[in-house]
Amino acid sequence: MLSAAGLAKGRPCTTHHLAKAALAAQGGKVIDARVVDDGNPVTAGGVTSGIDLALWMITRECGASLATRVESAMEYEQRGVVWRSF
Repeated sequence: MLSAAGLAKGRPCTTHHLAKAALAAQGGKVIDARVVDDGNPVTAGGVTSGIDLALWMITRECGASLATRVESAMEYEQRGVVWRSF
């Protein structure tokens, strides 16, 4: 949706692996990562990557301590490294 609206054009981003070619064709600078933080927007590659994105946003906005508590409550561990443009 971001890409269709022109908001990903020329910007680092990611999406589900089956849609990466379309994202690149629409002008997105596709990064091979689960979560890509370009400030605004932040994109993720799929369903569980979306959970990683949510936990990253908690980390970025509220701190790692809270994100760790949320992970524990969810019984989920973040995977991979967040790619950041800054």
